[in-house]
Order: sequence, then C-alpha cells, then structure tokens
Amino acid sequence: MTVYSVILFIHLLGALALFAGLGFEWRALRFLSQAKTLEEVRLWTGAGAVLPKLNGFAAAAVLLPGFYLATKMQVWPQGWISMALLGTFAIAGLGAGVTGPRMRAVRKASMEGSGPLPGEVEGRVRAPLLRTSFRLRLWLGLGIVLLMASRPGYGISIAVIAVSVIAAFAIPL
Repeated sequence: MTVYSVILFIHLLGALALFAGLGFEWRALRFLSQAKTLEEVRLWTGAGAVLPKLNGFAAAAVLLPGFYLATKMQVWPQGWISMALLGTFAIAGLGAGVTGPRMRAVRKASMEGSGPLPGEVEGRVRAPLLRTSFRLRLWLGLGIVLLMASRPGYGISIAVIAVSVIAAFAIPL
C-alpha cells in the first residue's frame, strides 16, 4: 500500500460521505414535506443536525486529498479538474449558504410548542428552495463523479456540469 493509494481512499471516502449525507437529506426532506406536527419536524431536523458535520468531513476528505492527487498526477490544466472543482465549490456553497441556514431556521422555529404545524414552519419545510438546493447538489455530485471517471477536456467537462444543472431542474425527486 502506498501513500497515494491511502490518499485516494480518503478522497473516495469523502465522496461516499457526501452521497450518504445527500441520501439522508433526501429522506429528511421527504418526511419534513409530509410532517403534520411540530414533533415530526423536530424529529427530522434533530436527526439532520449531524449533516453539517458529515458534510464538513466530506468536503475536507474530497478537497484536501483531491488537491494532493491533482498535483501528484500533474492534471491541474485539464478541463475535468477545473469543472470538478467548480462543481465541488458550488455544492459546498449551496449547502452552507442555502440549505444550512434554512434548516437551522426550521429547527429553531419548531423548538417551542407542540401539535399542528404553524403556517410559518409549514412554509419553511415545504419551501421549494430546499428541494432545489438538494437536487442541484445531488446532480452536480453525480456530474463530478462522471468527470472523475472519464477525465474529459474542457468542452465536455463544461457540458457535463451544464447537463447536471439542467437535470436538477428537469428531474423531480
């Protein structure tokens, strides 16, 4: 076993962690969109509180080894690296800037009281922006996996990211 293979393993582990987090988020969003009571919202937002830590680990485990691998392989000038990095930063930005603050607001708004959902909480858990952010991050992640596997030039790499964004809006989950 070489240092390279261990670093590649950590990089792949980060990708698996990213998709595990997205899978959990998908279920949580499904249940939240059907929640009828504050207790149900608290259950899923409480369970989802671990996601920022998991996503932080995933980001570090993807990016840090990825920088090492790209340097070691001398592939920085290639199109797939640029587009994969752009997609990774978009995923992180959407998670930290869109989903994270909204889910914290839902959690905070649901902390007091019990019974049926107040209109404010219901509106927040059913907000289309949460699902849109999720779909964008999922499809960008899948596009990045394709880029990593096929290593195309700039033109195809840009097309893969563009198709990923289009798929996020065209394919409901």
